[in-house]
Amino acid sequence: MKKIPTTYTMRLEVIKLLKKAVKKTKRRKEVIITLAIREMLKDQKKYQREGGRIENQARFDEETGLPIPKKRVKVRFLEREYLYFQDAKRVFLRSISHIIAIAIFTHLEKIIALLLTIKDGSWDFYPFCNYAIIEKRIENITTFHIWWGVPPNVEILLQK
Repeated sequence: MKKIPTTYTMRLEVIKLLKKAVKKTKRRKEVIITLAIREMLKDQKKYQREGGRIENQARFDEETGLPIPKKRVKVRFLEREYLYFQDAKRVFLRSISHIIAIAIFTHLEKIIALLLTIKDGSWDFYPFCNYAIIEKRIENITTFHIWWGVPPNVEILLQK
């Protein structure tokens, strides 16, 4: 499987949390990030924004007015994970760095607990179960449907 090398700007606080999680779970940071974003997508309506520009991470702390320290972090995601994150960016209208920060701050403890209960090789970390992008054409209009899970009444959606 092809890996995509890229970098994301992460808050130092997120980097520290990820390092602790990697040390505790003995899993790669990419696995932890992917699982955290998958948790976020389970409750997509809570995080979804409608319209406007892509929202980035805050540059300054609202309370102190000081810059929030950040650093570029190199990662290597599978091509499918990379595309998964691009779709999440479109759904949430937030930069991928911002999505990673939200996912880590919100879901990291749950991910760590999950990873600590799983023995090596006993669970599939593949985050794309029931994830699909379906193209549908009606005359000269093309639409895309993103599935984060199996939708109810799937047979209705597949009709022409």
